[in-house]
Amino acid sequence: GRSEGLLNYPDDSHLLDDGKFLTADIRNCRVLIIDPKTSKVVTQWGEPGQCKHKPPQQLAWPNGATPMANGDILVSEITDAWISRITRAGQVLWSVRAPNIRYPSDAFPTLDGKQVIVADFSKPGRVVIFDPTTGKPTWDYFVKDGDTSLDHPSIARELPDTGDILIVDDLHDRVIVVDRKTK
Repeated sequence: GRSEGLLNYPDDSHLLDDGKFLTADIRNCRVLIIDPKTSKVVTQWGEPGQCKHKPPQQLAWPNGATPMANGDILVSEITDAWISRITRAGQVLWSVRAPNIRYPSDAFPTLDGKQVIVADFSKPGRVVIFDPTTGKPTWDYFVKDGDTSLDHPSIARELPDTGDILIVDDLHDRVIVVDRKTK
């Protein structure tokens, strides 16, 4: 629902360092930070019924809200594959369309914090790492068909020891690790 205390298709949640939690409320076109002690919304970006890309006032079907190490938040919007970096105070540091992505799912910063990795929740799916300052991809994984193709991958993360890419491949009911160099 839309009224106070209700969500409409919340997707993921993250516990923040201050004890509050972050979630994308997709069908209400908003991202919320909620205080679990009071169950009250302490920050809201976007508004129900206003589903267009104008962050942070309006969001176009946000599918992911991911906290970064410094407290900034990466917001993924389904419409036009927008990824935005927003401070907790609501300042948009950058907003860019993820290259070669149709349906962005949960963008994450790369281990060095300089780039973004995002899964394309599509069939066939893909994973892209891109530089938000240029909007250009620096790595991607895409296989059109066969056993190594992806079917609606929802999360992609770099593994800290090897840099290989862990992918949650939802509709293939699997988690895979892709060698970053050989793919």
